[in-house]
Amino acid sequence: MKLLKKFLNYVILNLRQKELLKNYFSLKKNQYLSYDDNKKRELFKLNNLLTHAYNHVPYYHKLFKELDIVINDKVKFSTIEDLSQIPTLSKDIICFEKNNMYSDDMSKRDSYKNSSGGSTGKPVTFLQDAVYALSNRVNTQLAYSWRGHGIYDEMVVIWGAERDIFDGKKSLKSYLLDIYYNRWVLNSFKMSEDDMRRYILFLNKKKPKLIKAYAHSIYEIAKFAKKNNIKVEPQQAIHLAAGTVYESMRLLIEEVFSCKAYNYYGSREVGSIASECSAQNGLHIMQEHTLVEIINSDGDPCKVGERGEVVVTTLQNYSMPLIRYKIGDIAVRGDNTLCSCGCTYSKLEKVVGRTTDLFQTKSGDKIDGEYFTHLFYFRDWIEEFQVIQEAIDKIIIKIVKNNSEIETDLLDIEKKIKMVMGEDCQVIFDYVKDIPKTITGKHRYTISSIQN
Repeated sequence: MKLLKKFLNYVILNLRQKELLKNYFSLKKNQYLSYDDNKKRELFKLNNLLTHAYNHVPYYHKLFKELDIVINDKVKFSTIEDLSQIPTLSKDIICFEKNNMYSDDMSKRDSYKNSSGGSTGKPVTFLQDAVYALSNRVNTQLAYSWRGHGIYDEMVVIWGAERDIFDGKKSLKSYLLDIYYNRWVLNSFKMSEDDMRRYILFLNKKKPKLIKAYAHSIYEIAKFAKKNNIKVEPQQAIHLAAGTVYESMRLLIEEVFSCKAYNYYGSREVGSIASECSAQNGLHIMQEHTLVEIINSDGDPCKVGERGEVVVTTLQNYSMPLIRYKIGDIAVRGDNTLCSCGCTYSKLEKVVGRTTDLFQTKSGDKIDGEYFTHLFYFRDWIEEFQVIQEAIDKIIIKIVKNNSEIETDLLDIEKKIKMVMGEDCQVIFDYVKDIPKTITGKHRYTISSIQN
């Protein structure tokens, strides 16, 4: 094993490892620059990206010309707020424009294809490149460092995307990198009771510096351990990703694993977006990698504490720039007061969920999906649930139960749903053996089929 490690060290150091370390340590230093200095860096990167997009990407060349924002083949905004001159980008536009979204120099950038999870419709293919991948890697590692994890410290990963984990089909490169980076991967697509017992035993033995997990997967393991009185050794830190983290989930995870659980926000399309730090007072936007806006239904910037739609600009993906991309999530804008951790990046107060988690009433009011998740707290006979708005006046609740249903619980849930959705709203309880996950292994707690 030691000889293999030395060999890997030699190979990987000659495959951009020095560049990765250089970027990572630069990032760790820059996070402590003044707020104004980091905003200037963000604006500089934005203008470079916009100028490149105009000169090399057909879709943006035409759009920027129509908007009359180009001077001498350059785009140079004076403030980040000037970005609002550019209309938002949707998945529909990407699908319609296709190759017009690609940079004409993409072949020089080690470009590769990735795709969204497709949890809210048809998956969309995106082009990314080596510079983007490096930036995403170091920004994600910066988030790990906020949990006390060093770049070579041991990590256990509980993950479930089909494109990342195929039983017996993992690439040699991934296998070697896992060894080198001290990563141990547990497949969250395999979550039988025997699997969860095995995972707990593995964690008890390893006690890694960090556990990186699908939020729902580690939550299911925590519920299983508590229900069955399985001893779980205290862990060091947990990185929660790939799903909305509700406070009840976090509390149980922290109780069972006896350590802090940190929320992280990212996506396939744009990579690292925002993350909690050691202070756990909101999520720092990873603004060397992504520029984030929170806008209201009129397209105007939200105020501090106001929730709105997340709009992301990828600052490091020149092969297929995503400029003001509507990612489909709802978040609350945070304030810019100096964080006790010392990082000066802007913040999100919290990530609420998908835009499809917003339920709509007959009167046009919007009800946050999180309201419905609270209705299932402390009802131990319910193993899993999913709330679906099928029509404006019809709610279906799928329930996996581990015991007989309690009639008073059902009446209470129905009453509280009608309080916000209207007394004429039909509430149907559907008992099922299991609730299918998305193609990337995520669990959707709430889904609205109504066009918001």
